[in-house]
Amino acid sequence: MVTRRDFHKGLLGVALASLAAPRAMANFGVNPPVTYLNRLTFGATTQSLAEFERLGLDGWLENQMAMPESDAALEARIVAARLLIEYEAGESDTGETWEAVEEMRHLTMLDVPAEDMVKFMDFDLLMDYAERERPGNEVIAASFIRATHAQGQLREVMTQFWHNHFNVNALKDVETSVFFPEYDRIMRRHALGNFRAMLGEVAQSPSMLYYLNNASSRASPANENYARELLELHTMGAANYLNDKYDNWHEVPGAEDGLAVGYIDQDVYEVARAFSGWTVGDGDWLDDSTDKPRTGEFFYATLWHDPYQKRFLGVEFQANAAPMSDGNKVLDILAAHPATARFVTEKIILRLGLEDVNDEFKAKIAEVFRNALEDEDQIAQVVRAIVLSYEFATMQGNKLRTPFEFLIALYRATGTQVVEPQYDLYWQLERAGWTQHQVHPPTGHSDHSIDWANTRALNSMVNLALYAHDGWLEGIQFNPKVAVKTWGEFAEYWATALQAPPDVVKAFLKGMEVSHGDSLPFEDDEYLLWGANNAIALAALTPQFMFR
Repeated sequence: MVTRRDFHKGLLGVALASLAAPRAMANFGVNPPVTYLNRLTFGATTQSLAEFERLGLDGWLENQMAMPESDAALEARIVAARLLIEYEAGESDTGETWEAVEEMRHLTMLDVPAEDMVKFMDFDLLMDYAERERPGNEVIAASFIRATHAQGQLREVMTQFWHNHFNVNALKDVETSVFFPEYDRIMRRHALGNFRAMLGEVAQSPSMLYYLNNASSRASPANENYARELLELHTMGAANYLNDKYDNWHEVPGAEDGLAVGYIDQDVYEVARAFSGWTVGDGDWLDDSTDKPRTGEFFYATLWHDPYQKRFLGVEFQANAAPMSDGNKVLDILAAHPATARFVTEKIILRLGLEDVNDEFKAKIAEVFRNALEDEDQIAQVVRAIVLSYEFATMQGNKLRTPFEFLIALYRATGTQVVEPQYDLYWQLERAGWTQHQVHPPTGHSDHSIDWANTRALNSMVNLALYAHDGWLEGIQFNPKVAVKTWGEFAEYWATALQAPPDVVKAFLKGMEVSHGDSLPFEDDEYLLWGANNAIALAALTPQFMFR
């Protein structure tokens, strides 16, 4: 009988061969429904394909656009889910002790008001660190359930896109973790909404304020971390950082006419000054006689703000402006800037599966963004323009799935239930280079295929394909027993579920050393599961599944 090691070696070869295939066959034709679904959801399923064909592209898209932030069935799954919390007995500096804990606990912090979360930042309060970072861990666990089972798949795809765009490491420290459920709600609320509205809420989010150190920023000198990432990652993009070309603001094209085309370090300094005093009501020291309130929400510290005149991208800011107006003016300028429209929409285009489109198409989509600056559904309009375009309809799938997308697509295609996602699931993804909501640099994960087309990621995807449905991987429910009788029918079933070509059936039968008409061993659950893992892995490592 073939060994697991031998099968793994063969599958790695399949994965490496798949990398070349989509680009070799990159020509143009009308894409089938499965391509649309693999780009606009976390993976096509037999049910979603039937719905797409029933509604048509326009009907399906509008139905998804109208979906609420969540649905009753999804919320029931999240309510039922539990996550392991485990730590040893401990002792505080003052000699107080706490007992060891090892229990499966429900996700109780996803909707807790910010005011009730501040206590976790108090290190005088007796508790283990695992309790303090629990809120961030609950959002991570819920993200696996949402991505797999949400009816509003398009909103979920865009929610995860914005999480990566406005990246915050949920477990960087206690402060980011405590308020990460609130940060996640911002991403979900604005996933298909208005960019300026989302940008403003992100700027005031405690998780972001702590993550990029603006919570402690005050005049003389202001902390530059948030200012730099706001320009480079959130709005105008690194391509418009022109410090290598110009030494002074007035030299930058457009600056003396009222709006510079790009930014230099002087602009970064001015933005940092504009956001000085944007902090969090965490109860900490404000000045010699006052503490900040303990609201757990955004707090504007007038005493910390630099009130003097400023100049950003050639736009003059008057001194002693109204509270928060400096920062809001910066956000207004950035949200409406042509460079922001181009940078943000190019990232959306890439996320939705178009990796090699021409500049004319990019400019057209950026114009949609700019024409809808004041609209509540600005982002939805951009997505609609991309999806209904000739380019989207005709460009074949050549964008490699990231490890997270690959795993979730597997679960969706095989009907696997993500019930209680545990740390071993995260570990498998981490081996492939993916850390869900835990990317350390503010850049987030790369969304370019080339950055995932490496031996580490591919070898780990083979592991994911082989073991994602295994019994030892806790937190999922998978049934390998399907309504077929022979090994050949069994292989055909899984090939169809994963939209794989028929030739994987022959490869499976050869690898398993069985014949098409051989009966399935229904009495041997372990061997049947082993067979299902192999059939799924072979189908998953084809170009049709690895690319979208």
